[in-house]
Amino acid sequence: MTRFLHFADCHLGYKQYNHKERFNDFARAFLDVIDRAIDAQVDFVILAGDLFQKRAIDALTLNQAMVGLERLERAAIPCIAVEGNHEHAYYQDAVGWMEFLAQRRLLILLDAEFADGAPLLTPYSATRRRGAYIDPVPGVRVYGMRYYGAGTPAAVEAYAAALREQPSVQENGDPVDYTIFIAHGGVEGVLADEAGGLSVRQWSALKPYVDYLALGHIHKPYQFDDWIFNPGSTETCSISEAEWRERGYYLVEIDPADADERRHAVTLHANRRRPFFRFSYKVDHDQSPTELESKAGEFLLRKARDLRVDRLADDARPVVDLQLTGVLPFDRGALRLDLLETMAWDAFNPLHVLIKNHTRSAEFAIDADETLSRTQLERRVLADLLARDQRFAGKSDDWARLAVTLKQMALTGAGADAVLEEISGAIQ
Repeated sequence: MTRFLHFADCHLGYKQYNHKERFNDFARAFLDVIDRAIDAQVDFVILAGDLFQKRAIDALTLNQAMVGLERLERAAIPCIAVEGNHEHAYYQDAVGWMEFLAQRRLLILLDAEFADGAPLLTPYSATRRRGAYIDPVPGVRVYGMRYYGAGTPAAVEAYAAALREQPSVQENGDPVDYTIFIAHGGVEGVLADEAGGLSVRQWSALKPYVDYLALGHIHKPYQFDDWIFNPGSTETCSISEAEWRERGYYLVEIDPADADERRHAVTLHANRRRPFFRFSYKVDHDQSPTELESKAGEFLLRKARDLRVDRLADDARPVVDLQLTGVLPFDRGALRLDLLETMAWDAFNPLHVLIKNHTRSAEFAIDADETLSRTQLERRVLADLLARDQRFAGKSDDWARLAVTLKQMALTGAGADAVLEEISGAIQ
């Protein structure tokens, strides 16, 4: 029996919301997965790309990676990896940071060199720190392919053709009973709003030669046909990922000799990460800014009680995202988003708050009348608009008349005292 852990998309170095603690969170999530691999006593770990958030990293980010990988090294657990799109070395750089870690013997970085359009499937050389595959334990072979972007479909076809001719024996002559293929690429249609990725049919070119396709790149966890597996991101890189709570890493047990041909048992686990709470509040029934603020405040307090945020540790203070939706019966400019943000802080004691105003004001259709003068038309338009706002509906004609009068006074050069007197008389 062989056991391995598969994870991806750690994005070390991401200072989300420009917050230091979010920078640290990505390291905590990475180290948590490392510790779980050690606790599970896996034979090896697979990292399917995007260990880092960007190509150019600082010393603190590099140290975070090395601390985790050194833990695996001390536990004698090899980490087999491929480069993702976020960390692929710049063209002018001879060595990227993933290759640097391989040179330090902290990673086994797999990728094939190409000759005449075909990948050369050579074994990994501990001396050169290069190779297309490695046999980490008897009977198991792992191939790797770095991120190829738009060239991924062609690369997959080329790898499939090369695998067709590849001998399925290890260096000692033992047969390869189980094959893993690591790639940093997605499956088309997993995210409706994201283009790119290969179809399951395109990936299936590898299926005759691969038992487990270990993917990264898309942060949503998914699997297809019990052979394509993507664990999702270890931390929350955007608020849209908050709904994918069960994501993080796979623990896989391999039993090639299983009589019922179930060659592996794959279990998805959620690693430790900071909680994200995402709420939607509909404003349609709130007739005034004051009513909206009161009801939204009650809504936030109720959610905080339901989620028992008072029991969260200081290092688990949540990120709160409140989205306002629906049609406002008053002008959007009257919304006090700063007050709602303060309410969220009071209710959740969060690390960070996001308030997003997706509301819209009621649309106004004003009937034109060619017999009306310009002044009369202005008054009608203003009265109709004011009638739609609950704060002014009762005296919309009076407010419209005042607005037109003040405009005329301004155009004729009326003094400030006269304008103030007109306003004072109107509001008495």
